[in-house]
Amino acid sequence: MRRILTGCAVAFSMTLVASAQDSTIKSRTEIKADDATVFSMTGCLRQDVAGNFTLYGTSVKSREGVTTDTKVRTENDRDESKVTTTTRTKTEGDSRVGTAGTLSTFMLTPREGVALGKYVGQQVQLTAVVLDPKEKDSEVKVEEKVTVDPAHADASSKRTKTEIEVEGPAAHGQFTVMTVKPMGGSCK
Repeated sequence: MRRILTGCAVAFSMTLVASAQDSTIKSRTEIKADDATVFSMTGCLRQDVAGNFTLYGTSVKSREGVTTDTKVRTENDRDESKVTTTTRTKTEGDSRVGTAGTLSTFMLTPREGVALGKYVGQQVQLTAVVLDPKEKDSEVKVEEKVTVDPAHADASSKRTKTEIEVEGPAAHGQFTVMTVKPMGGSCK
């Protein structure tokens, strides 16, 4: 009986250690669109009383496409967790424009299947498109690879490819959100 209780205690303590382990999540998102401009945005996601979403932050845009690499490192100690996030955005072609350092408010409309509500009040990185004014729709291709690498365990990866037709016209200045990722912090 003592051996069984000792074995249960050891198994329980190993479970606690495993649940508090460090991890690294790396992701790469590539978005390309015809007849639209692609944006990568970072900032604070908000929602007003009418249910409209806005992002207060910065953006980078490109006519050809945007690739965003994100790395979120979580370090767990006894009484605290430390989350470090690094994001790099690359644009394709020569038509990029950025607002790094300039904070703006962006009006957002999530595409079908993108749930922004659960990220309200958090720092997020998202990608969005705006249709060209003379176009009725745009073909958008999204490729994403996510790798989760927990400490002391095997890493796992997931790849997705999605082709979406975004129909317009959206309201002037409205961004159609294609992807959203939490950055590990709340808005201040």
